Amino acid sequence: MFLLRIIVFLILVSLLIILAYPLLIIYDISRGGSGFGICNDLVNCVIPVTEGPRLLIILISSFFVLVFFLRLIMKFINSLNQEKSIL
Repeated sequence: MFLLRIIVFLILVSLLIILAYPLLIIYDISRGGSGFGICNDLVNCVIPVTEGPRLLIILISSFFVLVFFLRLIMKFINSLNQEKSIL
């Protein structure tokens, strides 16, 4: 039971990181960084047209996969507790 709660916590932290990742990229670029490898030099930066949508699809799909696993684990915890819940 304790291990399941740790897994739930890790999934929630992963969800927060996924949601914050685009903001971290923008913050890194604004501080003169490379946007975590997206653009090495802002003046001569050439980013492919498909880079943005590809990143968006990866983030959205990983978000929904983690939400799915979180829901499965919460249903399993509820079945262990034998409690009725809205899940």
